[in-house]
Amino acid sequence: MKYHRLLLPALLASTPALGQRGVLFGVYDPDSFIEGNATRFIGCHDGREFHSTGCPVRVDTMSTGDEMRAVDGSGRTARVRVEQVYARTGDLYEAPYALSVHDAGPEPGAPMLFWQADAGVRLLAPRAVTLDTAALALLRAEAVRLYQRAEALRAPGDRSESLVLGTPVVRVVEGESRVAVYWPAALAYGSDRDTRASLFFVYDPGARRVVSARFGHPEWAPMRQRDTVCAVEPLLFFRVGSDARTYILARDTGPWEYVGFGVYDLRTGERVLRSR
Repeated sequence: MKYHRLLLPALLASTPALGQRGVLFGVYDPDSFIEGNATRFIGCHDGREFHSTGCPVRVDTMSTGDEMRAVDGSGRTARVRVEQVYARTGDLYEAPYALSVHDAGPEPGAPMLFWQADAGVRLLAPRAVTLDTAALALLRAEAVRLYQRAEALRAPGDRSESLVLGTPVVRVVEGESRVAVYWPAALAYGSDRDTRASLFFVYDPGARRVVSARFGHPEWAPMRQRDTVCAVEPLLFFRVGSDARTYILARDTGPWEYVGFGVYDLRTGERVLRSR
């Protein structure tokens, strides 16, 4: 399998040393929120790894007038500026910041990943690949298992009849053996189809192993074990500083049409940061 080269050699050259101020990351996306257009992630990156519960020097805020670098999934870069900071009301559809976009050249598309201070961010160009029949059968069986587990926790009258899988999107980046799989799906209710379901996998083709798997839907979740339903849609792939891991910026969609964002580790499939 061939890999694309890095889409950008380096968006920023310098890397914060351990013990210096950690770098805050966030997402600009005017389409996800009614109020505000940007949110930050809880935690930061210290140049070596992400911290979700604390930083070498804690980063707690973004202030009006702050300017940051940003990039979209196509590699278009921009400078973003904090125009307003909102008081949080707890509404799922309100973002805490309003940002403006500058120096973009060809207008970048949302969502955009942005970061505070120098981070040595490198955007990676994913390559679409095709899995063999055995791998697809393994993922299909895991998809059905996750779907049935979630449905068993629903009220009997709310359960769908079956899961109908669409066409999977499988992507890999240079330097990684594991692939990210986004698999759209539908829930069957008689002749009706609810096409908003999906699955997200990290799969290791060499070991023929499902590393991580999630089933998601934007409207419902079991009253118990609500974390069994979470849709993860990969948006862009990147690396930071001297950290050799590949990360995925993803849209997290949960029950009651909640939309958030997460940063996931491609090697484990685990979420390392979630949006505030």
